[in-house]
Amino acid sequence: MKVGKYKTKHGSIVIVSGEHGGKSRVDFDWLEEPNACCDCEPEVYPEDGYLIWSCDVCGGGSAILTKIE
Repeated sequence: MKVGKYKTKHGSIVIVSGEHGGKSRVDFDWLEEPNACCDCEPEVYPEDGYLIWSCDVCGGGSAILTKIE
């Protein structure tokens, strides 16, 4: 993903930074994301405009990321 700040419809935030987008920070709001639970692990580097999370308890999920200006 390109450098910038991104948000899901339900409030999780991803910030991609660094000279070539090599750093990221994920603030995963598992309380608000559909079908997510406290055991979910979000992917550190989102792919193809989606925040993806995996979980052995609830099965995981994904959400579209929209760039915030």
